[in-house]
Amino acid sequence: MKAIVFLGTNKTGSSYEGIKAAKRLGYETILLTNRTIFAEEREDYKEIDEVRLINMSDTDEIILMITDLINEGKSIDCFISFLDEYVYLAALLTNIICTTPLTFEPLKIMSDKILTRRFLTGKNYNPFFKVLSSPGAVEHELKELKKQFPLIIKAPQSNGSKDVFFVEDIWECRRRIKQLFRKNSEFPILVEEYLEGPQYLVEVMVYHSKISIVAIVEQEVTKGERFIITGYSISPKLILEQLPDLNETVYSIIEDFQIRNGTCHLEMKLTNKGWKLIEINPRMAGGAMNRMIEEAFGVNLAEQTIKLYAGKEPDLTKKREKAIYAHYLIVNTVGKLLKVTGSDSAIQQDGVIEVFTKAETGQIVTPPRSMGQRYGYVLAGADSTSEARKCAINGAQQIQFYLQLI
Repeated sequence: MKAIVFLGTNKTGSSYEGIKAAKRLGYETILLTNRTIFAEEREDYKEIDEVRLINMSDTDEIILMITDLINEGKSIDCFISFLDEYVYLAALLTNIICTTPLTFEPLKIMSDKILTRRFLTGKNYNPFFKVLSSPGAVEHELKELKKQFPLIIKAPQSNGSKDVFFVEDIWECRRRIKQLFRKNSEFPILVEEYLEGPQYLVEVMVYHSKISIVAIVEQEVTKGERFIITGYSISPKLILEQLPDLNETVYSIIEDFQIRNGTCHLEMKLTNKGWKLIEINPRMAGGAMNRMIEEAFGVNLAEQTIKLYAGKEPDLTKKREKAIYAHYLIVNTVGKLLKVTGSDSAIQQDGVIEVFTKAETGQIVTPPRSMGQRYGYVLAGADSTSEARKCAINGAQQIQFYLQLI
């Protein structure tokens, strides 16, 4: 049996749906991970045929394990990861060992926000940015930023809104910069202009240089201590003609990175100066994104990504068109979770397709400082986006988190 080797996975979301897809396609699934839960609770992860526990931060150890698998006679069709930290290595291994011509070089750039901004210097869609290279140079460099506020301050390898801050003045800017340097003084800090306007996530797949925009997803941003996406909307009536120049801008970005075979998702903002690239990630989006696209269009993007990595032509033909909305669940106070109620009631509400909660009894939950501190979602569908959103929020209102305040 042909095998696919996965470099890391989450317990749920797009990364684990990739494993499910590989199993459906008839592959043996092999997971390389440092998370013992996948070995200790195998009955909960039946789609994984084999778990190999290793140090995932040691590339040499990963290579040795892959060598062992090959020596054991495993017939590996591809290596793949849906996690930022391993996407480049997986594509590189697939290119070299499996000879599938994936475009792996740009993935390393995309995984680092500073490398990305520098690579795109001079492009109209690239917003103003500045790199603060060391704590000692901060005061001098801050003087050049006085007229640029408000700004966004972020660590170069942040993801899911972790280590990303909105600052309105030089005092707040100085405080956040010191905070990031205290956390890791070896890494530089990225400063970007703050952009106003509606924000969209664009899922892209490229096969033999043909660029396909798989889905355009409008994002609903909740601004608290961090910028957290709490709503995602796919509308079949949202066509590119309604978003002037988005198609051309996305194509330009993909061409500038010279991607010939691969996947990525972009976050784009429509400003009064045109489309601006918030960020580009070298994989499909996580969380409920695969489920949203499948419910909206009948396309399982994780499955088609598996096909692409295995050297087969992906099928992105839309089987249906339906408005879909995903409303994410967050809490407003810090506390110890006593119980969650209302999921059964939520799934019975009109239009609700799926209810997912991931917080466990006894867990400390907090207002979100990253995307990872969203504690579930309600997925709903309808004939229109507004109706799908109404259904999802109505479902979410049935769910209650009971906390013991601490």
